[in-house]
Amino acid sequence: MQQLQVAYQVQEKWGSMNVALEGSNFFHDFSKNRIELNGYVSIRVLKGLSFRLGGAVARINDQLSLVKGAASEAEILLQLQELETSYNVEAFLGITYTFGSIYNNIVNPRFGNGRRRY
Repeated sequence: MQQLQVAYQVQEKWGSMNVALEGSNFFHDFSKNRIELNGYVSIRVLKGLSFRLGGAVARINDQLSLVKGAASEAEILLQLQELETSYNVEAFLGITYTFGSIYNNIVNPRFGNGRRRY
């Protein structure tokens, strides 16, 4: 399988933005391919509080592992079996609140410095 990914990200005081384009295909059969575009925008409303909006769209032509035959109603409702499709569309929106120390990526010194002593 061949795959190509291109991404662009911006992080500013007002918030952040991320856009990615991904494509893949099988080397022996170029008709089995997939292309996806996804992204989000996160807008800072107040310190620590952000509003996030995003989505994704995909064109799908590479579902090789599908089970032959029809899925039962229970399998469809419980999403136990992947269904054949040629596209996927997703969207989301949300609110995030981040709090804590500005140094939250530093390991707590009570846990040691990360080196083992034997």
